[in-house]
Amino acid sequence: MRRKIRWMLITLLVLLITGQVVYADNVDITQQDIDEGIDFCKDYPVFLQVDGMDVSSDVPPVIIKERTLLPARAVFESMGAAVTWNEEARLVEVSLGTSTVQLTIDSKTAFVNGKQVAMDVPAMIIDSRTLIPVRFVGESLACGIGWNDTSRTVIITSPKINEITTISAIDVVTESEEEEKFYRVIIQGEDVIEGYKSFAYDDPNRFGIDIKGAALMMEDDSVDVDNDMIQSVRFSQFEEDSVRVVVDLNEKVLGKVSFSSDNNNLYIDFDKDQVKEYENLGDVTVDGLDVVDWRATGKLVAIDPGHGGKDTGSQAIRDGVEILNEKDINLDIALRLNRMLQAAGVSTYILRETDASINIYDRPALANTANASLYISVHNNSTDKNPNARGVEVYYNSKESESNYGIYSKHLAEVAYQELFSTLGTLGRGAKNEPAYIVLNRTEMPAIIIEGAFLSNTDDLKLMMTDEFRENYAKSVAKAIIQILNESVKE
Repeated sequence: MRRKIRWMLITLLVLLITGQVVYADNVDITQQDIDEGIDFCKDYPVFLQVDGMDVSSDVPPVIIKERTLLPARAVFESMGAAVTWNEEARLVEVSLGTSTVQLTIDSKTAFVNGKQVAMDVPAMIIDSRTLIPVRFVGESLACGIGWNDTSRTVIITSPKINEITTISAIDVVTESEEEEKFYRVIIQGEDVIEGYKSFAYDDPNRFGIDIKGAALMMEDDSVDVDNDMIQSVRFSQFEEDSVRVVVDLNEKVLGKVSFSSDNNNLYIDFDKDQVKEYENLGDVTVDGLDVVDWRATGKLVAIDPGHGGKDTGSQAIRDGVEILNEKDINLDIALRLNRMLQAAGVSTYILRETDASINIYDRPALANTANASLYISVHNNSTDKNPNARGVEVYYNSKESESNYGIYSKHLAEVAYQELFSTLGTLGRGAKNEPAYIVLNRTEMPAIIIEGAFLSNTDDLKLMMTDEFRENYAKSVAKAIIQILNESVKE
């Protein structure tokens, strides 16, 4: 019975994070709504109980616009979870068993085990404390949620924590046997497989994953395979709570990881078409760029053309006439960059391809949702104070999370700056650390902002109006990205 209930809770979580269950309402909350809710709850307080124990906090639960919000730290720590706060990113991270939850203040997008979850109201700060919607607590971690109307008490029951999943079988099958389109490695768990980390090596070619919170219960340590793509599959108890599976390859191809609907089985697919597509790229693109290392083709680069729509960005105005809007040159350069990277085998995600508006807070959220490995913000500069100011500069923000990517913002910024400075024909203003910028401090992955040249400077503007400048801008950044991606897999 206990296992059945737990399966039902996990199924709810899986449906939620795969997008099959969504909130029906998308509520906008104003400061007036917050003030009215706080005032009401002062007269009619709301109490909190976790696993039968009363929980107190210096900031109590509050009801705002018919949504109940709870103090995050008090709730999660009562369940035995670890709670951390990133001030720069305004990010709350919660670890409970093998589950991880990330919430960004004022964002309706959260992440559960790296998957996007939509909230009807965002996490918010009230009296210096983070409050989160009770509905999210119930659905994101499969907690039991109840309400005692008489005592006005929110009642929470902690979820059953999955510490270890048993891996009981590993096999290789051929999908679409008539065409032999791809091969699948099936890793079977006796319970939910909740997390993994992948890697790839060459000489010899290998693709592997480490499965977190797993124990290997098999007599064999390998599977012999007889096909043109896979030599063998090896596996072991790599660490006390981690199982490693390594696929020895005949081809240079990354495995694509997915899960069964109940998350008990993990699949690694190797596509023959992907091998052909990579081989067809050759060694150098038509733009003269090196093709990216095959091991880096799975790393996603998010390209953000700055501004857009009603937000023109900086403007070049001469004698009352608009000569150039920053949003337009940013988009032109970003589209060129996107094309060049794709031609070099790099996986890309461009935030806008038209003159569209994107909220400044949505930009990092979109990149986080896409699980990007790099974030490149394309901009150009301007100033009203000094018409002689000109040149290229690149901003970065060093973050602890960068070690998870094997890529570092500072190094990326320095490489991109040197490439741009040597080709754009303007002055150099350096690579600079700037943690205050939203798209730098709210992105999980390494991120940079590039300011190519000054619309307010006559000499820079002449350059920016040329096709050569825009092509060199895009090519310089593409070259830097390819170098950084290649370095990340070699290390």
